[in-house]
Amino acid sequence: MFKTRKEFLQEFMRLTGLPSMEEADRMAQIAIGLIKARIGPELSERVAEAVPEDLGHGWRNIAIPSEAMEVQEMMFELEEVGEAETAAPIGEELQPQYG
Repeated sequence: MFKTRKEFLQEFMRLTGLPSMEEADRMAQIAIGLIKARIGPELSERVAEAVPEDLGHGWRNIAIPSEAMEVQEMMFELEEVGEAETAAPIGEELQPQYG
């Protein structure tokens, strides 16, 4: 397990083949931001508490991308509407929508 952000980024850089720590940091922040958006703030805080202090500090400082925040808000709105209203009619499948 990594104890510092530097150790994490060095391994991230090695595994991804990125040419610099700066690139590794940028890519790691994007990936972590997307993960944080998906798991939500409560689980995100549990992750930060479960890792060494330096990694937890770095985790907490990574913002959730604004687009992911919008998707998360839409997901909560859909949950409020209810699954029955958003499900496909019996025997039919909803086609994916790209936009």
